[in-house]
Amino acid sequence: MPCFLVGEGYARVLAGANKCTLYRTSHQTGHVLAALYSADKMELLHKEKPFLAFHVSGGTTDLLLCTPDKESVIKIEHLASSLDLKAGQAIDRVGLMLGLKFPCGKELEKLAEKADKRIPCRITFKDGNCCLSGVENICRKHFENGETRENVAMLCLDLVLKAIKGMTEYALGLHPGSEIVYAGGVMSDKILQTELAKSFDAYFATADFSCDNAAGVALYGAIKEGLI
Repeated sequence: MPCFLVGEGYARVLAGANKCTLYRTSHQTGHVLAALYSADKMELLHKEKPFLAFHVSGGTTDLLLCTPDKESVIKIEHLASSLDLKAGQAIDRVGLMLGLKFPCGKELEKLAEKADKRIPCRITFKDGNCCLSGVENICRKHFENGETRENVAMLCLDLVLKAIKGMTEYALGLHPGSEIVYAGGVMSDKILQTELAKSFDAYFATADFSCDNAAGVALYGAIKEGLI
């Protein structure tokens, strides 16, 4: 992505000025490593078996197959994603509709905690990929028909939950028994974490490490330098 080239340019200058080695990695690798670190699961990098990692945020809703690799630390294969809106985008759109401040994730979670019922819902899938463009319309329909803000907030999270659960089940069908790590800003939502933990033996990045991959990039450098 072009936005990352600015950071690479600064890294080149700093590496040259300080006469140190420049290591290149990816945005996704940074998020995965930060998630492993915060979940105290760095040991997955030393196993031969691949593991599954989710990166769910305002810009991505991706399911990744991660294979430990001595050269690149992790080889990442894309398994599935959202075919349209990303989970964070859907949450923000519904949140704005309900009068919340952008970004809406934390406020939507607090509102959903006060819900007094769960509204039945479903998500469309295509070969393991989910479609989230209908989330806003579904929530708007219920809201305009008189449903409470709290119940609509929970409906939004339930739709996202069904998408993540469906993608997880798809991945486990392809790679049975794989360990699962959830990361990204959306996955710091405690309601989503609690519900997913009921269905899967999974690990979650802490909130601080879910939203920023800088720690993961630092870990990548430390691993390449043999410090970890």
